[in-house]
Amino acid sequence: MEHLRRYQFVWRFGRALVGPWLRRKFAYTPEICNEKGPFLVLCNHNTDWDPLLLALAFPDYMSFVASEHIFRWGLAGKLIVFLMNPIARLKGTTAGDTAMTMLRRMRKGVSVAMFAEGDRSFNGLTNPIPPATGKLARSSGVPLVTYRFDGAYFTSPRWSARLRRGKMTGSVVNVYSPEQLKAMTADQVNDAIRQDLFADAYALQRREMVAFRGKGLAEHLETVLCRCPRCGKIGTLRSAGDTLSCPCGFSVRYNEYGFLEGEDAPFDNITDWDASQTEALCALADSAEGCIFSDDGMELKEIFPGEHSETLFGSGSMALYRDRLECCGQRFPLEEITGFSLVQAQTVDLSCGGRHFEITSPEVRCTRKYRTVIAHLQQMR
Repeated sequence: MEHLRRYQFVWRFGRALVGPWLRRKFAYTPEICNEKGPFLVLCNHNTDWDPLLLALAFPDYMSFVASEHIFRWGLAGKLIVFLMNPIARLKGTTAGDTAMTMLRRMRKGVSVAMFAEGDRSFNGLTNPIPPATGKLARSSGVPLVTYRFDGAYFTSPRWSARLRRGKMTGSVVNVYSPEQLKAMTADQVNDAIRQDLFADAYALQRREMVAFRGKGLAEHLETVLCRCPRCGKIGTLRSAGDTLSCPCGFSVRYNEYGFLEGEDAPFDNITDWDASQTEALCALADSAEGCIFSDDGMELKEIFPGEHSETLFGSGSMALYRDRLECCGQRFPLEEITGFSLVQAQTVDLSCGGRHFEITSPEVRCTRKYRTVIAHLQQMR
């Protein structure tokens, strides 16, 4: 691969320079993988720092699969491409081009790393693994390494802008040879990947009870928990410090162990609350005759992945109906939506009718509720 020596130098120099700092900052202990490449690494995903943390476990350079929005970061994006040459993947879309690029690099002797879920967890459970992952691993012709982070969800919650320091580990779960993969069906490989990478943050925390200390522990918790369990209203919960509250009087505290405290707490953890909230949102959608819910002050852009460019459509409201999503004067029929994923808590990647869009919110709010209900409505059609 062209410029491979540059990438290898940056990789090794970066590990030596930044590695000790990362270990201290995250209280992170990685298991080193000494498997000889090329190979395919699949890992679970919980922090924005995961590529650097995963790199500490692998002495030799790997090409990372990265979200396409990174390539639109201007100078910073160009610097990342120059130093590391990642593989672009547009979230929420089919990944044919991405898969072909991965296969080409592995066949040239370069290892490739991908965060199999494609998204960080909001509720502490590993997200579903795309069905095509097993087929990709089987066709790669190289070993498959599964690597799992534990403790990452509480170190850097998907919904929070702040880091906490507690305990984080990385471990090699399995190494599958090309012969083992060929002897398995794609579904069997998928099942093995899901089992290897699955993490239940709260189940592990109940056993270990590690304190994750930091400031503003509950700040931005309303980006995942959007429905007040007392009054049933959506979008009224607000966070401050270590507290999540509603004008109706509801209030809970998020403690340093990641659990919820208080007489009003319907659950002591985010996983169970999120499951209950999902049921309530789906029931609301099933009974709605008009707008299910809406938000003002959204911004809509059309993005062009091949060019890594974007065009501003405008600003306005976003509203979800049983048959469509409306945003900033544009209509997106649910039957044409092929991708709806969150890049950050306030940024959505939307694919509809062969076009790609980005929706952003300047305010802290739960855009995830749209993804939850759209997925439910599409399953019901």
